[in-house]
Amino acid sequence: MNKISNSTSVSADNHISYNTTEFNVGPGVNLNDLKMTEDWEGRPASEWSVQRIGVLESKIESFSYQIFRSNKYGKHNISKIIPKFKLVEFANEAFGHDGWSVDVLDVQVTESTTTPNQSVETDLNSEENIMHNVIAEANVKVTLKDGTNTRVGGIGRAVLPSKAMSYAKAQKEAISDALKKAILSFEPIILEYNRKVQSNYYVDGLYVSKIKQESYNPLGISLADSKL
Repeated sequence: MNKISNSTSVSADNHISYNTTEFNVGPGVNLNDLKMTEDWEGRPASEWSVQRIGVLESKIESFSYQIFRSNKYGKHNISKIIPKFKLVEFANEAFGHDGWSVDVLDVQVTESTTTPNQSVETDLNSEENIMHNVIAEANVKVTLKDGTNTRVGGIGRAVLPSKAMSYAKAQKEAISDALKKAILSFEPIILEYNRKVQSNYYVDGLYVSKIKQESYNPLGISLADSKL
C-alpha cells in the first residue's frame, strides 16, 4: 500500500489542517498520480514580481503621459509609439539587468511578394525594378527571475530592393514588436492576478501553502478573514 505523510495541503475551511495527515491508497493506485500541481503560468510567482512590475508600470505610465500630453502622435496604441530601447531601459531599472531575460521562441516569414519599383525607370524585367514585400511574425517570451513570464507575438514588415535585406529587416522588426508588447503586457497580468486574489479565485491547498511560506500578501488580505 502506498503511503505519504506530512502533506502540505489544507482545506478550504481554515479550521481544518492536513499538515500531519497520512494518505493511503490501495493496489494499482500511485499517489504521484493524485498529487496536485498548480500552474503559475500567467500570474506573478512572488511578492518581488508584484512590486517590480508595479515599478515598471509607473515608469511606462509617466512616459506615456508625456507623449499623449504633447498631442504629437494622436491616439495611437502605446506599443506603436514608445521606442523599444526605452522599454528595455525601464525593464532594466525595474527588474535589474540580471532580473529578466528574453527568449525568441520562433520567427517565420508569413508573406513574400514583389512589386515594381516606381522610383526606378529601367527594364521591367530588371532586378533593380523589383521591390520585395516581406511580412514576418515572431513569438517572444519574457521571463523574470522568479519565473513570472509572458509570451507575446509581433509582426514586422519590410519593403526593399534586396530580398535578403527585406527578410532580415522584417524578422528583426517582428522580434522588436513582440518584445515591446511582451514588456507592456505585464500590466494586465498584475490587474488580472489582483482581481482573482480579491475574489478568492486561488483556493487550492498548494496556493495557500505557498503564500504562507512566503508571507505573501500584496493586497493586505487577512488569511483568517478570507475563504482561501
